[in-house]
Amino acid sequence: MDAEPKASISPTRLRAGVFLILLWWIPVWLAGPVIAQTAELDVENVVIGLAVVQTVLGALGALIVGKQIARILRGVPRKQMLPTVWRVFRHGSLDG
Repeated sequence: MDAEPKASISPTRLRAGVFLILLWWIPVWLAGPVIAQTAELDVENVVIGLAVVQTVLGALGALIVGKQIARILRGVPRKQMLPTVWRVFRHGSLDG
C-alpha cells in the first residue's frame, strides 16, 4: 500500500498549487485603476475582473494542493503530515 501514494504524489503539482495560492494573496486589484486608465476601461469592471480571475486562480491552487495533500495523508500518520508535505515540497520525494 505504501507504493501507491508515492507513485501518485507530484511535487510539481504541489508547488504549482502553492504558487497559485500565493498569486491569490497578492493584491493585484490595486493595479486596476492603472490598467483601466491605460486600456480606457471602466475602473470598477477592471477591478471586479481582476478579483474574479485572482479568486479562480486561488481556488484552483487550493484544489490542486488539497488533492496532493490528501494523497500524502493516505501513506503517512497525521502527526507526520506537515513535515512530510514540507519534504515533498522542498525535495520532491517522501524519502528524507
